[in-house]
Amino acid sequence: MALRQKAAEEEARAAAEAAAEAAAEEAKKKGRRGRKDKEAEEEERARKIDAAVKAVAIKPEDVSDDEVPEEEREMPMYFAEPQQLLDIFTALEESNLFLIQNSQETEEALEELKAKFFDTRGRMDTETAGLKVQIDSLKGSIEVEEAKGQGLNARAGRNTGVQHQEDTLNELNRKVAETYRAIFSEGDATLSTLQMLTNIEAKLEELLSTIDSMPKDEVEAEEKKKEKERRQRAREIKQAAAAAAQEERIQRSIRRAQQPVVKRTGKPVMFRSQPPQRKKKVVDEGEVKVNAEDSIDYWVQ
Repeated sequence: MALRQKAAEEEARAAAEAAAEAAAEEAKKKGRRGRKDKEAEEEERARKIDAAVKAVAIKPEDVSDDEVPEEEREMPMYFAEPQQLLDIFTALEESNLFLIQNSQETEEALEELKAKFFDTRGRMDTETAGLKVQIDSLKGSIEVEEAKGQGLNARAGRNTGVQHQEDTLNELNRKVAETYRAIFSEGDATLSTLQMLTNIEAKLEELLSTIDSMPKDEVEAEEKKKEKERRQRAREIKQAAAAAAQEERIQRSIRRAQQPVVKRTGKPVMFRSQPPQRKKKVVDEGEVKVNAEDSIDYWVQ
């Protein structure tokens, strides 16, 4: 009897405590109510659960001590009065209402989070689209600027070619003017390059006609003399260039000698030696065959 009563009490208390723990856990997660209200509700719920358990508990006088066969023994009713069921139902209903309220509050919070999420995602999508448009416009601007840069580089190359040509023409004009002054002993700044070349060509033809009228021996002797002078100048120029090159080599050697010596550290690299070559012995098959035949003939005889 005592065991049955204890088991009944424990079952009722466990059911009520489970409902109370679930409600308390949900309330702790949300934290929307005050601490005093929660404590009051828990005390009221515990009081109702204790009252329901006490009402359900089996009293000793409800069970007879007379020994009755198990087949004839009637189990006592768990609920003695209807009010016991009503009390338990009321406690469970309050717990369910509390859980429903908590679930509703949780759903409201979830809906708020969803609304914030969709709002944030829409704003981020709009900003992303704007940034993509800016990137595309910047790419277009970069392409335009690159095309302009290529055009400027091409124009600069053309200008460089034109400048080089102008420099070459100025150098040619200077040399023609020097030659003109050397021939005519006076220079005229008003003459152009073509006019100076025309005058030089006329003077050259005049000198050639004069040379033709001079004795041949004197002309050949003078040509040899001029050729010798030309070769001497060429030799001097070549010797000057060789001396300059030699001086440059000497200077490089001096600079290289003045540089600090780099000492090698570590073990030097050793190259692998070539493996020894094995000589293959060549056997004359014809000779071996002949010797074999001779030996056979010897043994047959």
